[in-house]
Amino acid sequence: MTVSASETDIPLREVEVHLVRSMDAKRRWDALVRAHHYLPWQRLFGKALHHVAVHDGRWLALIGWQGGAFKVGVRDRWIGWSPHQQFARLHLVANNARYVLLGPRRPRNLASRVLALSLARLSADMQHMHGYPVYLAETFVDTARFHGTCYRAANWRSLGLTRGFARRPGRSPRWHHHGQPKEVFVYPLHAEARQNLCADSAPHAMKGDKAAALPDARTLGSLHDHLAGMPDFRRARGQRYALACYFTIMIAARLCGYRGYTACAEFAARLDQDQRAAIGAFRSPKQQRFTVPVAASFHNILRGMPPDTLDTVFREYCLSRSDSQAALAIDGKTMRGASRQRPDNANIITLAAIEHGTGLVVGQNRVAEGSNEIPALRDLVARVGARQRVFTADAMHVQQETASAVVDAGGHYVLTAVKDNQKTMHDQLRRFGGWSEAETVQDDIDKQHGRIEQRSCTVVDLSDKTGDSFCPLYGRRQAFRIERYREQVKTGKISTETIYGLTSLAPGEAGPREIADHVRSHWQIENRLHYVRDFTFDEDRCRAHTQNIPQNLAAISNMAISLIRLDSRFAYIPPANRHFGANPQEALDAVMT
Repeated sequence: MTVSASETDIPLREVEVHLVRSMDAKRRWDALVRAHHYLPWQRLFGKALHHVAVHDGRWLALIGWQGGAFKVGVRDRWIGWSPHQQFARLHLVANNARYVLLGPRRPRNLASRVLALSLARLSADMQHMHGYPVYLAETFVDTARFHGTCYRAANWRSLGLTRGFARRPGRSPRWHHHGQPKEVFVYPLHAEARQNLCADSAPHAMKGDKAAALPDARTLGSLHDHLAGMPDFRRARGQRYALACYFTIMIAARLCGYRGYTACAEFAARLDQDQRAAIGAFRSPKQQRFTVPVAASFHNILRGMPPDTLDTVFREYCLSRSDSQAALAIDGKTMRGASRQRPDNANIITLAAIEHGTGLVVGQNRVAEGSNEIPALRDLVARVGARQRVFTADAMHVQQETASAVVDAGGHYVLTAVKDNQKTMHDQLRRFGGWSEAETVQDDIDKQHGRIEQRSCTVVDLSDKTGDSFCPLYGRRQAFRIERYREQVKTGKISTETIYGLTSLAPGEAGPREIADHVRSHWQIENRLHYVRDFTFDEDRCRAHTQNIPQNLAAISNMAISLIRLDSRFAYIPPANRHFGANPQEALDAVMT
């Protein structure tokens, strides 16, 4: 392969490191790491940052940062913190999970230059994205492959070697000795980082916007622990199985691809005695063995279980694993199979909220009969908690009451479209003459699903129009216009679309790029939740419609989806179902541990 001189003579002073924000760019980042790094790759986990080194629009290097490793003996001894301090302040340590240089030939000293630029903005980026600074950076170097030259050149400190243990795949904490210790390097980002990390009382600046205190035991508990705390709606007499036993079986069965209460009973019957004992099954004195519920028992539990109780438990569990500042997409879904079985043909509609990016389902409630999604959204926002959240919703929710409910609770909204249900606002936005002078960003053309698509987003500041009647939606700060150009590859047919929206985010809080990302990420709720429930879990054909069964089955599906999303091994739901189906113990571990 011939490399031009310009590829190796890039002036290092012109190289810049940027923070990757858009979902498309993050997907490209992941794909490049997967292609160019020698280790297998899924994604960064937890509070992560994606950095990219750029020169003249060309990507030169990738650096990924995520939360510090939970236990590293040489690092913990060097810091000198106690176990309590370590748990409370571990988020102030960032781990350099991946570092990839792109291209066959590169300028001299590019690696150390890019690393220095990334370190220079690491703490500020973490503060901006996740609400707290970084005091210490760490990395592990495989000495059998590398010497850590760029880290030494950038003044990182070597602390010694790890013990050579790695965690086995799966949720249970199983470890094995692989005999390949890594060299541990650290880089303090603060003059007194070491002293502050082990100080008796942490400086206020270290806490950021999040309190660095131990959460309570319930927050740290497993899903089974959360289920064990549910109030029981049944009469005490005659109970053989706790509710936690029933729902542990049903969630594990759903992870394995089983659908319906009859299938749950079949899954339970296949559990061995040790597994039945672990989930709290009933031990029969007569048979001298652990027994499991039959299909009719699962049906009765699903029918009688108050759905708000189950949704509350799942919501508390998912929120404890969610980023408290991540944007949430909210949308409703009609359960067609159950609706068709009802004598009055009334639709059963559930409203769900998922986290942008991760696809974690953090809440669900049912739309009351004779009502619609608008009041149900306000109720869901109150249950999830609006403070520091950005909520995205479609045109139905361009309502004064919805906007005020979100803004007054300390959150923000991005309403992805204003349509003819608010005709006056739509006409004002369509006829507004300030679009041509406003700031615009344009996405690169991409080819997906047999079409070429290009999008642009234009944002105008409405702060100076607070007192007039222009789009008088409560709390609105900016208006945006998104234009989409599509060309069908096979037919050559070209179509264009223009939508208008409003947001309560101020110009300093979100620009065109961030708003475009919010709008595009909103539709993940269709692809990563509604589609999965309809086709992977076959909800549209499920005819169970009695009392609380539809909503409870939907809640179990949501919980199974969330558990899979929390497992970094799986990019899609069907492979996860096949994996858990072949390894039912891991499905139980996902709920129990």
